[in-house]
Amino acid sequence: MKPFDMNKKNLSYLALALAVGVLAGVWMTKSTSSNEAKPAEPAPATKASASYDASRTLGERLIQAQPVEMQKVLDRLVVNGKLAINGLNLHQVSARVAGRIDRITLLEGAYVQSGQPIAWLFSPEFISAQNEYLLARRAVKTLNTQATQDLLEDAKATLDGARNKLRILGASEKDVAVLDSKGVAQEYLAISSPISGRVTKRNIDPGGYLNTGDSVGAVADMSVLWFLGNAFEVNLASLREGQEVNIVVPAANAGGSFKGRISFVSPTVDPQTHTVAVRVDIANSQGVLKPDMFAKAEIDLGARELPVVPRNAVVQDGAESFVLIQRDAKTYERASVVVIPANDVDHLAILKGVQAGDKVVYEGSVLVDRELINTNRINQANAAASAAAQVKP
Repeated sequence: MKPFDMNKKNLSYLALALAVGVLAGVWMTKSTSSNEAKPAEPAPATKASASYDASRTLGERLIQAQPVEMQKVLDRLVVNGKLAINGLNLHQVSARVAGRIDRITLLEGAYVQSGQPIAWLFSPEFISAQNEYLLARRAVKTLNTQATQDLLEDAKATLDGARNKLRILGASEKDVAVLDSKGVAQEYLAISSPISGRVTKRNIDPGGYLNTGDSVGAVADMSVLWFLGNAFEVNLASLREGQEVNIVVPAANAGGSFKGRISFVSPTVDPQTHTVAVRVDIANSQGVLKPDMFAKAEIDLGARELPVVPRNAVVQDGAESFVLIQRDAKTYERASVVVIPANDVDHLAILKGVQAGDKVVYEGSVLVDRELINTNRINQANAAASAAAQVKP
């Protein structure tokens, strides 16, 4: 009796569910027909619309590429460096006899003339040498009328020796002439500048004591300066002594350029930097250039046909420079390049790494490079997982 009742109840439930389903279907059919009968409302008009490829992602739309252009590029070697005092025109002003500096007019940066007194030295040795000279001169005058020829010649030789000693101690011809005219030893020895130029260093103050050979200061003739730079060893074949170069000094006359000639190329290579020291002589008659100014030497090596790309296309990664070449719409390739400046500041010429017709990315290079790195990592991880799966028994 109980199983039957249960079946009868289940059948009642099923009949009720079917009835509800039929009613719902009839209602949905009427609703759909009503909607189809109504005409479609027009979309609201817009003033302007931007067309774009909806199939492309935002990152892809940021990527811009263009074919490389072949241009005739001035092949120019640039060597960075700075200006320096010409070592051949730098003179130390030193004492030839020991003594005390009582007065000095040597001031750093001041201009001095050749032969101009710059310091006054009190030296007992110099005073003694003057007295020896005066004595020898007096002996010559005395023996000139009363002695034999041999004695007179000996006296003259002694006088010449005393005069030479004064010159060795630093006395000038003018000092000896004053000594002859006055007949009295002078208290101070005037130390004069050996050349005309600028005082670059002062080593002593009034009251200081100098031994023989000690430096009072230094004077440099800056009418010709040196450019000192270091060229990479790979560029050594392009450099030769006597070659004319253009020296660009940004701080002089709003980045003016000056002509010079290579006077020295080092015969050795620096083992640490693998560079070669280069020296250029530059005329500085106007005094515009100053030692230690930053400068660069530009050496024209002719012109050649090279691929040229926008500067933005070249990405620097540490010591490596590279560009991203677009092979097709979805494929990119990273290529290491060697670049040199092109004919304008917005482009770079490529010596090695790309060919004519290659399409390089100039906008969005970082995005593409990051995607390449991530793809390589995923491929490596998949390869490692596959290898590990094959090892398992």
